[in-house]
Formats: sequence, C-alpha cells, structure tokens
Amino acid sequence: MDRPRPREGEALLRIHTVGVCGSDLHILEGHTSVAFTPITLGHEIAADVVELGEGSADRGVAVGDRVFVNPIVGCGTCEHCAGSETNLCPDKEIIGIHREGCLAEFGVAPVVNLTVMPGDLDPAEIAMIESAGTANHALRELGLDGHGGPTIALIGAGGLGSQVLQLALWRGMRVIVLDASDLALERAGRAGAAATLNSVRHPAPLAALLELAGSHLDGVVDCVGFPDTVELGLSALKPGRTLSVLGIGDERLRTTAPAHFIRRSLRIAAVYAYTAQDVADVCRAVSERAVVLGDPGNRRFALSDIDEALALFADKRRAPARVLIEMPRE
Repeated sequence: MDRPRPREGEALLRIHTVGVCGSDLHILEGHTSVAFTPITLGHEIAADVVELGEGSADRGVAVGDRVFVNPIVGCGTCEHCAGSETNLCPDKEIIGIHREGCLAEFGVAPVVNLTVMPGDLDPAEIAMIESAGTANHALRELGLDGHGGPTIALIGAGGLGSQVLQLALWRGMRVIVLDASDLALERAGRAGAAATLNSVRHPAPLAALLELAGSHLDGVVDCVGFPDTVELGLSALKPGRTLSVLGIGDERLRTTAPAHFIRRSLRIAAVYAYTAQDVADVCRAVSERAVVLGDPGNRRFALSDIDEALALFADKRRAPARVLIEMPRE
C-alpha cells in the first residue's frame, strides 16, 4: 500500500508497536462489522510523529514526538464530545474499525487524538494505554476515590483484567482476583493481588470470596460478563456499592433477587471504552512509571508473523496476557 498522507489536522505516524485486541479477533471471525473492506486493523498504537498536516503545527505535538494514539475519533460537535466523552459520540469513528488502522509501518490520526509520551518509554507500554483506559474507567465507576484502602474483587484476569489489577493497586485498592485459569491467577499473584480464587473449580465461590475478603466488598469489576459472574459480583457487594461490567458475554444477564438488589441499593455500571479523563490518568501513571502495564509473559511478534500472533491470542489455553506486534524499522 502507498504511504498515507495526513490531511488537515492530522499527523503521519511511523508505527512502533500495536497491541492485539479481542475486537480484532471479533472482526476476523465476523462478529464485529467494519466500515469497509479490505481494512487495516490495529487500534492499540504507539508511534512517532513524522509529518504534520496543514493546521496541525500549533496543537502541542511536534515532528519527532513519541505518542499514544487515542483511536476514538469523535464528531466534535455533539454533547458527548463537548463533555470529553467521545466514547459515547453517536457518530464516532474508530481507527482500525471505521478508519484505516495501524497494523502497518505508517498510519494517520488526528493530532487532537495524540498524547506526547516520554521518548525513552517502551513503545509496548504506550500501546497498552488504550485498553488500560477502559480498565481505569471501570475503577472510576466504582466511586471509591477518597475511600481509604477499599477491597474489591476482579473477575477475569486476562489482558484487560491484568490492567485493572495494576491500576487498582496504583489507586491504593486491595484486590482479590477470580478466574478459571490457574495460569492467569499465578500472574495476578505475582502482580500483587491480595488473594486469588479459581471460581470455576471451587464449589462455593461466593462464600470463598467473602471469606478471603473478610466481609462483603467495596466494589467488583467483572471482565467476563457472563450471567454467573454478574450475579456473583452483585451478591458479594456491600450495600450501596457498584459492580462495573466490562466483559461482553453472549448470554442474557441476570441480577440477584429483586429484594436483595433493591433493598441493598446495588448499582451496575456498564463500561464502554474510556473518556479523556481516563486517557489522561493512565498516560500520567505510565509516564511517571507509577504503573507498569507490561508483563514478562507478554509475547512480541514481527508484523510478518501476524497470523501466528493472532492464532496464539485466540488460543485460550496458551494465550499470554497480551500479544504485541512490532513494526520493522528502517
């Protein structure tokens, strides 16, 4: 393909690293539609700015800057964009889904979607900021800022769950991690989880969770989104607390019994993507090295090995927390 050219307000980017996302698999499997085909995938992006389009020179980004790319491009005029919630914009376009993505040596993005990062930061860390923004959003929705040392449960410790764990620890939370994979639980334990629980093998996961916590929980983040995990999360909460649901299962969800759900004033927060606040939070945490999104078990592949990388990521028995694609350098 020809090297893309930046339009007004855009930057030409030399791509360093792109994270593989579950939505990439959903597109390849036909479960998620795209605006056109063929299309270049890739929306978890770390890059360097190599050229600025017309009208882009005075927007705080310069040629040579290393940047995180927010792939959600809002319309810029609706109430959600005005409130810095482009994730809710009804006319948003997502790089790699509605626009050409960045699983390539070069790509383009609006300059307003770029955040300048330290030049010595591992591009793999920068690429993972995109999904970590969603993790941060889920934690903010719990409404626990200002609560001293809350205890939460994290259901699902895959790639996104591992980022929820890192950001929760950064926020001073005590985290109990539940998963069906002993490998994922081992990773969570190494990363700082207060306790872990195989919620599929245990005959009474709710009782076991409450015993580990010492009481009901201040919050729960569900990265699975199955009926059983939502019901478990709600049943484990203290009155007036929140369950943040990130996972998108394929079955109809159910809550606890109405009397339990209503009389305890429980809340469910459905979390889609991230806001400008979440991007700013995670970029700051990563820039200051307060949060390390990488893991020694993450796998890195060359762009030429993308098929092998996707097959590994799709294999739930062997999949590492994250798979990253590194572009060839000139």
